[in-house]
Order: sequence, then structure tokens, then C-alpha cells
Amino acid sequence: MIVRIVKRNTFIFLSVVLLSLLAVPATNIFTAPSRETIKWGEKSFLYNMDFISRWAALLLYPVGISTDSNQVIIGRDDWLFLGDLYEETRTIDRRPPSAADYVSGQEIGSAIESWNRYLSSKGVKLFRIMIGPNKGTIYPENLPIWAKPSIPNATDALLVGANTIHYVDFRSILLKSKASHSVALYYKTDTHWNALGAGIAFQAFAQQVGKVVPEIQWPPQKIYKLNRVDSRVGGDLANFLRLTTYLPDLEPVTYISSLAVETTQLDYDTGFILRQGGNPQVNAPNKPLLVQSCGALNQKKVLWLRDSFGTVMSPFMAATFSEVLQLHWAEAMKPGGKFVQLVEEWEPDYVFFTVVERASRSPWFASYPPPVLVPLGSKFKPIQTTTAVGLNHLLQGTTTNEFQIIGNDPFFDFTVSEIIKPKEVDYLSISLSCADGSQSVPLQLFWLVDKQPYFDEEHSARFLFRTGENLIDLHTLPKWDSAKSITRVRVDIDTQDSCVHFKLGNPIFGVE
Repeated sequence: MIVRIVKRNTFIFLSVVLLSLLAVPATNIFTAPSRETIKWGEKSFLYNMDFISRWAALLLYPVGISTDSNQVIIGRDDWLFLGDLYEETRTIDRRPPSAADYVSGQEIGSAIESWNRYLSSKGVKLFRIMIGPNKGTIYPENLPIWAKPSIPNATDALLVGANTIHYVDFRSILLKSKASHSVALYYKTDTHWNALGAGIAFQAFAQQVGKVVPEIQWPPQKIYKLNRVDSRVGGDLANFLRLTTYLPDLEPVTYISSLAVETTQLDYDTGFILRQGGNPQVNAPNKPLLVQSCGALNQKKVLWLRDSFGTVMSPFMAATFSEVLQLHWAEAMKPGGKFVQLVEEWEPDYVFFTVVERASRSPWFASYPPPVLVPLGSKFKPIQTTTAVGLNHLLQGTTTNEFQIIGNDPFFDFTVSEIIKPKEVDYLSISLSCADGSQSVPLQLFWLVDKQPYFDEEHSARFLFRTGENLIDLHTLPKWDSAKSITRVRVDIDTQDSCVHFKLGNPIFGVE
């Protein structure tokens, strides 16, 4: 009797397991959008359990409960918004700016000013950063009451600390414009603005840039107008809930396609043609992508560092400029990124960023460019000389300025007769020549700030110094402008086997 019961229970258990193993792939096959999407031989498709999450989301969505609130929260009237998983969007947007936000804004602002000086020295005529507002910033009325954003917020702290001339802030124009449009400027089920919102932003960008560079021609007003509204499946936020096919959205279409512009997309590194024809939207590339436009209004080169907020803006950019080199800004700005390389290799006329508001405060924007070096010219006015007070692993030659490297850590320690106020000097003049004729020497410059007892890496900069007499643009050095006073500088010679014998004059501070 007991044996029969055990056998029966085992049979029932195995039957349930077998039916479950058959039910999961059967469900995925019957719920596939089309026969083409069915992947018969792939276990990842047949035994995908996403449909359970989808059913749970379908059950809870009508009562305003998100099955993945860390990624997406449900607002009013079927609007979805980003959760805290990405840059703590909800938490940061809801609180007023902190003291740390203002400090971060100052640090980013100082770095951006240095980038502007660096880019100017490379022939770039204009540098601007466009901030694409968070969806909740433009449509706060559709957020849950608990998630309403603070005014002011951390973005305002950034713009207080930074020089706002380098930024294009679209928040006010989009808030103003949404009242005069019957169609929303952002997708309900996606984090991004649509073509209508991006078009309004691009017009505002054109107006600001046009004041500085009036020779640039811009697309006619008619292309920004609404042509029609198509339907589309749900966007990235709907996808987080596995509800893209259940939460449809609207796709505003403008007249940008009416312009006779034909584009070619190329892999910048290889020159390989990736796509030709039309003027389609371009997703944010993680490798440098060159878009060449036949029929563009300006024969100019733009380095455009952007994120996904540039996707629907890309046809407007291609219609305006004949060559647009695109790369995700994070790939360009990260340590070891390609920003400097692309500027120096490609020599763009303009450099533009497009970055979503929540990412505009990224610490990577506080990174600095290489120090700018310019040849000594007649406009340089010396203010204060320096005096060597210490040598390390160096042997002085027969004359005052001759030296020989005799160790692994050669450096000079210089003092100033009077305390230097960083904002009152522009350049440090260095005269260096090598006995072996070396054209360049790697140096590291340290500066002792305020009451700091010793030199440190935080207040230093490495660069390749062209031999001869050159000026270092001090305002391109990290943290230089944030110091109140400078009492000493140190020059390290990082050369290996070359330039063992050299001449170095005492550095001189000055203005131009």
C-alpha cells in the first residue's frame, strides 16, 4: 500500500515537472510577436521566464504598482518615469541642492573652463554643452506626488558653479513650449524626448550659438513643425516592465525629412562605410562614427560627444553640418578616453556635447585636458621669477643653467620671492634645451598651495614639453584657479635615456 502511494506521488510529481517544462516553451512560442521571432533551437528563448514578470506587471500596472520600481515608477495618465537605479534620479531630483552639489559644480565649472581654453588653442571656434532635461523636470505634474522634483535642484547648483556661457540649458524653453503643443514633447513610456521636443531644443541651441557664430546657417523653421503623429510600441521604460507591446506610445514626426540631405555613416577608425542614404536617426555610438552629409547647410566639422538624447536630434545636426564625428561622451571623457585624440587628429571646427540632465554632474566632467603650451611671444609680460632652492638626482654643470641627470627621480624645487595669487597670473615660462637635440621632454609640474606642507599628485600636471622657450597656460591646470596662493613650484624631469644633459632656466610667472 505504501509503495503504491509513493509510486503514485512520484508519478504525479514527475508529470507536473514534465508539464512545466513543456508549458514554459509553449507559452514563449504562442506569445511570440511573430513566427520570425521564434528561436526553436535556443534554450534562452524557449525557457525564458520573462512572461511571468510580464503577467505580474500586467496585473499590478492598473493599480500603479511597478514590478521594478528601482528602474521605473508609474506616474499619472500612463506616464512612466525612471527610477533610482540610474544616477539616483528620483532621490537627487526630489531634494534641494546640497553644499556638495555646489562644490561639485565649481569643480566641473573649473574643468570645463580649462577644456574651453584647450579647445581654443587647438583651433576650435566654439565649445558648448547641451543639457537634455530629465523627463520629470519637464512633466513633473505626471509624477506621483511623492516624486515631485525640487526647485532649485542639483542641476541649478551645477550651473551656479560653472560658467553658464558654455552650457545650453533647455529646461525653460521646453517648459514654456509644452503648453502650446497638443502633443507631448517626451514619450510617455520612454526616458527620452521625441522629435518634437528635440526640434524645439535644437532651435534654442541654434539661437544661442547664432549669437556667437553668426555665419552658421540653420535649417528653416518649417522643418521643426509637426507633420503627423504615428503610433509606436512602448519605449525603454515599458521594456523594463516587459510591457512594450501592451503600453503603446505616440511618435511625433516633423518635416526634417523634407530636406534634401543624404548621409553616409563611416567607422572613423577604419573608414569602412556602415550605411548610406537618407538622413536617419543615429543611436549613440560607443566607437567614433563619422556622419558625412551631402546637402548640409555648412561645410564644417563638428565633434559631437553625446548620449541617447542625441538620437532624435541627429538628423537636425546632419542637416546643418557636413561632417559630424559622433561618440558617446562617456567613452570620450572616461580616463584614457578619446576626447583629446579626436580633437588633435580630426581638428574640428566646433565641439558640442549633448548630455541628459541626470548625467551632467558626472565626475568625469571634472577631469582636465592636457595643459596648454604656447610658444613664448612678445606679448608675455614677466611678473615674478623663481629661485631654485633644491635639486634631486641632478648635478649642476659648469654654468648656472647646465645640469646632468644622475638618478631615477630628478627634479627642481623653486620658490617665489612673493606669494603668487593664481588668478593674477596666466602663464609660467620655461626655457629647456637638451644637449642631444631632443625635441620634447616629459615633465611634471607641481605647485604648493596655501598652507600645504608638501607637494602632492593632486596639485600637479604631466605634459610633453616642446624644447625651447614655451608658456604653460596655468588656467588649464587642474585646481590651479581654486587655490588662494602659490608659494613654490617643482619641475620633475620624467625622461628615461634621452636629454640626460640639458639647460633649464628658472621658470618665470607672467601675463599676456
